[in-house]
Amino acid sequence: MNQFKWAYWILGAILSLVVAMGAEAAYDHGGADTDSAKFLEIHPDKAGTKLDSCALCHSGGTYVNSKGRSVTLGSCQWCHYAFGYDASGDITETLNAYGKDYQGNGGSAASISAIEHLDSDGDGFSNAEEITALRFPGNAGDDPSKVTAPFRVYTLEELEALPEHSQFMLMNTTKSGDFYARYSGVAMADLLDHAGMLPSATAIRVYAPDGFSQDHPLETDPLLYHVIGPYPPATFYYDEEADTLLNLDYGWCDYSSPYADGREHGDPIENENGLQLLLAYLRDGRYLEPGVLTDDNKLDGEGPFRMVTPQKVPSPPDQSSRYDGSVVPIWPYDEAADHNAGSATRSATMIRIDPLPDGTTDIDTLEAGWEYVDEGKIIVYGALDPLPTIETKLANLYASIRSENSANFNHRICKWLMALKIKRLQKMIRKGAYTGALCNLEKSLLSKTDGCLNQGSPDRNDWITDCALQKATYWSLHEIIVLLKIVA
Repeated sequence: MNQFKWAYWILGAILSLVVAMGAEAAYDHGGADTDSAKFLEIHPDKAGTKLDSCALCHSGGTYVNSKGRSVTLGSCQWCHYAFGYDASGDITETLNAYGKDYQGNGGSAASISAIEHLDSDGDGFSNAEEITALRFPGNAGDDPSKVTAPFRVYTLEELEALPEHSQFMLMNTTKSGDFYARYSGVAMADLLDHAGMLPSATAIRVYAPDGFSQDHPLETDPLLYHVIGPYPPATFYYDEEADTLLNLDYGWCDYSSPYADGREHGDPIENENGLQLLLAYLRDGRYLEPGVLTDDNKLDGEGPFRMVTPQKVPSPPDQSSRYDGSVVPIWPYDEAADHNAGSATRSATMIRIDPLPDGTTDIDTLEAGWEYVDEGKIIVYGALDPLPTIETKLANLYASIRSENSANFNHRICKWLMALKIKRLQKMIRKGAYTGALCNLEKSLLSKTDGCLNQGSPDRNDWITDCALQKATYWSLHEIIVLLKIVA
């Protein structure tokens, strides 16, 4: 593909990523993404899946910033950095192995078919096998043998239906202004309990859509902000010298929250059920402003959800670390102070519960996220009860088999038998007969879909004769088996 078309693609992606705050998702390129159209011309059934995104051909990358720290970016942001908003960089620096094979074979729809026999990322599976199984053919860490951990996706409406917790508190920043605010949302401990967290869980990691993440142990920790249990009660600190409204040139703390009215310096701050690690969606009664990427590739905004971390060591709002004035403020910058705002993840989109169950793998945390910001969603995944995920996958598989042409089966009765067995599996799992369901999956169903994978063509025992459908069904069954072993 020529440089102009690549530039057009990237600029279209950037434009929609920056402005997509309403109906359009972050990966909707408004028609500029001609390469996705070429991929979907060959694989129309992959529309709307994770393969219908920038990450199919583009990788993330790492650079060292001005402070000497390594910064890792997802594919969209890496394009912004390496290729640039002005298209002055080298686009090939942003391509993964599959993208390079695609480009090297002409960058056309025919190129997609021409490279299907290749194993672009060298993980032991051909590009065709990975695309069939909905795995990235350019990412060696994502192959059909790996199963995404159990997950639950929550919408804003679903979170609002859970018990609400509100807390008035200080957000103490390091460089920007401090402020008092009343955040409302769901206590993280309550959310994890509702999601079905397993007893084996020990900690969570919260991700923002730009890849930023924070770790939180479940139990109290001397350094990290914990999940379960209240935080120390705080005191309200006020002084006119710090008030930004009364001291415009010098103040550093915003007291404009209506919930600060009537409070005096030294008053104890009382919150029903105490201060807790909170997934907030309201600040002072208003929905949080959704986050966006600025022109310098930084996250601006804090919504639609923010992980709010109270101070572990209550302290007054101290002056910014950037302050270089000659007057010593009443609360000078204290490097050892609890600057809790820096650990309060803005625009949180993903919550991973560790450790991941055996046989499962992480999701692509650098790629997923912006669509959640646009749509007001957050995903909780990892050490969770797998049964809701299993039920969803079985329902999808049942619907898929029922909708297939009978000509793709060894006999039309084979289609009926497979659908019937899936229905019986659903009933067994609902009754808690996990071991029996697992045995039926492995011996009665998986063995009827393994010929194309093992020898390249259907064998005598296979019920499905179309290899693409057979492989897709095999990997769907494999995912369900791995998840069922968590509880069997």
